[in-house]
Amino acid sequence: MTEAKLKAEDYEAAIVMGFYTVTKRVMESTEDYGIKQQLYDKIENTPSAKKTGELIATKILKDYPQLKNKKAEVFGRTKSSLTDFWKSYDASDTTPKTDVKIGDKNFSVKIGLAQLMSGGKAESTATFQAAVKNSNSDLVKSPQYKKTNQVLEGFVKNTLAPSKIRPLIKAGTNKVVNAAEKAHKDCMKELGNLFNQSKEFKIEFAREAMSGYEKFGKSSPASADLMLVSTADGGKVEIHDVNDDSYCEKIATAMKLQTRFKTSQRTKKELVSPTNEKGGTGEYFFWSVISLIVDSMTEELDTNEKETLVEFNILNKVKSFVSKTWSKVTNFFKKGLRQLTSFLGAIPDIRVKRNVKF
Repeated sequence: MTEAKLKAEDYEAAIVMGFYTVTKRVMESTEDYGIKQQLYDKIENTPSAKKTGELIATKILKDYPQLKNKKAEVFGRTKSSLTDFWKSYDASDTTPKTDVKIGDKNFSVKIGLAQLMSGGKAESTATFQAAVKNSNSDLVKSPQYKKTNQVLEGFVKNTLAPSKIRPLIKAGTNKVVNAAEKAHKDCMKELGNLFNQSKEFKIEFAREAMSGYEKFGKSSPASADLMLVSTADGGKVEIHDVNDDSYCEKIATAMKLQTRFKTSQRTKKELVSPTNEKGGTGEYFFWSVISLIVDSMTEELDTNEKETLVEFNILNKVKSFVSKTWSKVTNFFKKGLRQLTSFLGAIPDIRVKRNVKF
């Protein structure tokens, strides 16, 4: 029997279910723990997910035994209040950083490739300003701050395109897309430069992306205090405090910056059919985002992100292949004319004149 394929966020429910199994308690109504009945049944019928949840729960209890009789719940699907600071940048996404809440411990769960953030223009700007606020306020006086802030202004908000975004990028005929693409490239450069110029800023950028302290407030249950990082099988589980500067520095050093488009197809109910289940119109909304990815944690990427990373890996492999091949060819040629002519398919006519006059 083939097991159901789980999304990364489904493991949050597996952890909560595993927590009650390990502590030998019964979950009465799944909805009270933030788990829909359909998802509960899905995990119940997926032994590997149940096992992973139990292994992660065991690690949590090992590190925090005082949580044994506390309530565990999936928190990532709730909506939370934003701070005035966050709203001042027109940011409105209320998705919590906390994925699983157990007692007074708020865990951000990362299974696999970790995407610390994928924020649009407003979210990225707010995160940027939060990092400045908590690192060095004098940064606002620096030319690099001004350059980066100006680049973020060039990010595009939710806009409708007549087709998928990739063909428009390649065609280079859409002015809005072209301007945003330039802003993305400039942001990679300027924000990257600011990261290099200020270690403190980079650390605080990573901390805010992980915790949401400035977004929700440090005392909010929506702010994550702990990073729970695990492999999909629960074989390796680590828990880190986001207030640990050394850990934040480690993540800041490892994280990869991406600026790109994110897209979502426009749908209409009247277009729903057996061959068009979602009612897609062929038109796509697109907007600019900043993503932070850490290879040592792994979270499910959307299709566009996978394409970007695959293209990057292919390019590196092609470069490596060409480099190695050219090296072999040049070494081959250096061995002499005979190998060169043999390589070209020519058989030299070499005659030795034995009667040589001196």
